[in-house]
Amino acid sequence: MKRREFIQCMLPVAGFPLVFPMWSVAKTLGGPSELQRFLDTPEDGRVLVLIQLSGGNDGLNTVIPYSDDLYYNARPNLAVPASQVIGLNDDLGLHPQLAPLRPLFDEGRLAIVQGVGYPNPNRSHFKSTDIWLTASDSDDLQDTGWLGRYFDLIAPPDAEGNPDNGDSFGPPAIQIGLTSSLALLGKNPKGISLTDPLAFYNLVNRQGDSHSGEPTPEPQTPAERELAFLRSTAAAAFEYAGDIRTAADNSTNSVEYPDESLAQQLAIVAKLIAGGLTTRVYIVSIKGFDTHASQVNRHETLLQALGNAIATFQQDLDNLGIADRVVGMVFSEFGRRIRENASLGTDHGTAAPMIFFGNAVKGGFHGPHPSLSDTLGGDLKHIHDFRQLYATVLEQWFSFDSQQVLGAAFPTLSLLDTTTSVKDAPAMPSEWFLSQNFPNPFNPSTSLRYGLPESSEIDIAVYNMLGRQIATLFRGRQSAGQHTVTWDASGHASGVYLIQLRSPGVKLTRTVQLVK
Repeated sequence: MKRREFIQCMLPVAGFPLVFPMWSVAKTLGGPSELQRFLDTPEDGRVLVLIQLSGGNDGLNTVIPYSDDLYYNARPNLAVPASQVIGLNDDLGLHPQLAPLRPLFDEGRLAIVQGVGYPNPNRSHFKSTDIWLTASDSDDLQDTGWLGRYFDLIAPPDAEGNPDNGDSFGPPAIQIGLTSSLALLGKNPKGISLTDPLAFYNLVNRQGDSHSGEPTPEPQTPAERELAFLRSTAAAAFEYAGDIRTAADNSTNSVEYPDESLAQQLAIVAKLIAGGLTTRVYIVSIKGFDTHASQVNRHETLLQALGNAIATFQQDLDNLGIADRVVGMVFSEFGRRIRENASLGTDHGTAAPMIFFGNAVKGGFHGPHPSLSDTLGGDLKHIHDFRQLYATVLEQWFSFDSQQVLGAAFPTLSLLDTTTSVKDAPAMPSEWFLSQNFPNPFNPSTSLRYGLPESSEIDIAVYNMLGRQIATLFRGRQSAGQHTVTWDASGHASGVYLIQLRSPGVKLTRTVQLVK
């Protein structure tokens, strides 16, 4: 049995969300794991967040050629009326449910790369997804993921084969979801995502004397190597559980996220980045894009969830002061066919747009929209090979030779501004601080970041200009690290207020302005 096949069989059954809930589990699964070793390149705090649209997103109804009659002729029932399209230029616009992304586009923080696909496209969900996640040719699937190979290359074992933790705080990669992404599969585990902690722990942990302190040897079966691999993977997950819990405790989201799966996944990502994890890659996903029938309402709901999630996530990153460090990449395994089908849906297609967002992104359109007349048997011809985008991220964001990962040289796009100021990952504060609130002026709520060099009893309160306390924002003991507090000033009059943080021997004050 191949390791990849074994993992794909096991992980959907036995696993738990790596980041929620969080356990502090002592490492009892044997020797050190390769996953404990983090990047031995200089730490610059840069983070890549992948958003996977599972099922094959309809790119034509996402980025819409609303000036092209061929679009409306091909889709008499599914086409979005030109009057409803969020126009980005005279020819192209966004689906109306993606309106929350318009401000990011106008600010130059959202890029649309058009016509992304690959030669000899495969229309199978499973095969095409594997092609994307492994960065393979369509007729020669690799056994490792593109990000797994990247982590293998930047964190090789030492001469004795031992890990070197360095100054890492957290795993190299985190997937939030039910299954571990093939993109992260390398020679050694790089990140996992599971659903049932007890079942998985019992599978890979000691099966003998629970007090022996030593793991039971793997059984002599054809799967023993795979079991050893899973033990290593589980050990790594438990090893980092404390780091992940600490990071989550160190930060608070500055905005309220929609009560939807994708948005809640991104809320966790923002907390962990702001909380100080040195994790470089996060993967989140939203499913349901296989819209063969009754597409209109289903696709609208999915795009609404996508637009709201990204916009909220970016606002949170802005408020938390970490937006310069994060680039988001949105992809799907393929697009849909140009013509609608008889079930008022669309069938599996080929090329589709990819979306990138973040402060470092060079916004706007990259490349022309694929032709609706010069087609591949009724499908869009790809303009950009998706591996060009991977090469761009590897070289421009992670400063790494992409050919070592992809096995060939792919031309990059002028997509990311490598001169963007990238701050170091939030470190443990060396002294007390209370940042200026954001936004300011505000209505009705605002947030402030603060830092404690050591665990302390603190009090954060709001005072009016007469010195009268009108609200308590936090009172009690808090752990060392960076934190965020929010004041909802609903019910208070416009004016200038003072927010003060106090602890024995410490008093920090910020002036804030409420404007209604």
